[in-house]
Amino acid sequence: SDESFIAYAAAAPNLALIKYWGKRDSRLVLPLNNSISVTLDDQLMRTVTMATASPEFAEDFVELNGKPVEVTDRMRAVLQSLRQRCQRGQDLASWKVRVATRNSFPTAAGLASSSSGLCAFAVAVARLADTLRWLSTVARLGSGSACRSLFAGFAEWSAGQRPDGVDSTASQLASAGHWDLRVLVCVVGAGAKSAPSTQAMARTVATSSLLPARLSCLPDRLAAVREAVAGRDFASLAEMSMRDSNCLHAVCADTYPPVHYLTDASRAIIDFVHRLNEASGRVVLGYTADAGPNVCLLAQPADVHLAAGCLQRAFDIGQVVGDLGEAADNSKVPSDWAGDGSGGEGATARHRIESLLICRLGRGALDIPQAEAAACFDSD
Repeated sequence: SDESFIAYAAAAPNLALIKYWGKRDSRLVLPLNNSISVTLDDQLMRTVTMATASPEFAEDFVELNGKPVEVTDRMRAVLQSLRQRCQRGQDLASWKVRVATRNSFPTAAGLASSSSGLCAFAVAVARLADTLRWLSTVARLGSGSACRSLFAGFAEWSAGQRPDGVDSTASQLASAGHWDLRVLVCVVGAGAKSAPSTQAMARTVATSSLLPARLSCLPDRLAAVREAVAGRDFASLAEMSMRDSNCLHAVCADTYPPVHYLTDASRAIIDFVHRLNEASGRVVLGYTADAGPNVCLLAQPADVHLAAGCLQRAFDIGQVVGDLGEAADNSKVPSDWAGDGSGGEGATARHRIESLLICRLGRGALDIPQAEAAACFDSD
């Protein structure tokens, strides 16, 4: 239709270093605790979205990777919020919207596809409505973690205290250029995770006796991460990320019935990190795992070759994607490195990593021009 409006957006997933798990208000998506994340490389992992509004549409419609999907209550909340804020007039505010989204990485596999997906969804529809005000709040309504993908580098989402959620917003903690880090994404399973995050965290809040202990230690942990980011203290950042990841999965295991996201391969990667750090006499890698089997490793650029070389000795890796620079140099592997091919002491079977993605820190959705998002949509 000549009257239709079209807008585009792109967003990268973000990786939580201090994780959000549990809500104080499910309808408004208000978390129990602050969280801190890094936004990943939008050239390697991204969601691109095209949103179209037209008076000819009979209903809202969403498709993902070319297939129709349910328009969820969360999506409807985003649409309703932006219709109320629409700056293009009441006619457009009443039009139905069609949203087409494409992911360049597995969906619902614990790779934070909801953060990039709902972030791009919110930004594209906000551009239709010609309003980017309150976008952090609006994106949060779609998926809590989506508000962090608005920003490049390091972002913090504040839990807030107000019952209406106005003070629960995300902001940039440090730019991507502040600290040149790498994230090595170990994809061990590309299928849907065992339990959707929304249902699992609600069960945790209702049943876990360990959750209050986790919440009580988070203020100090958050402060330590902020300090580590400001001072570029990798050892501290890695330790806090690993401790918080371990704590999250302990709380999940304490949920009744328990929630298990990590697999044998996931745990082998975690053990691998501790063994490599011990053999190296320093912190070479950190790890963190969200609600899924895949494990993300934190590294400084100078250690990517070492990490990749050791991973290749310890695991069966399907493919390596991303900028490694020079080929992985196994000569940097510590002389006493076991390299037993299993990721764990005494095991004989090599665990498989389907893909190893080497990511830089990336741009936020607000930094990616609409024209670039449109070009990506047409080419993906």
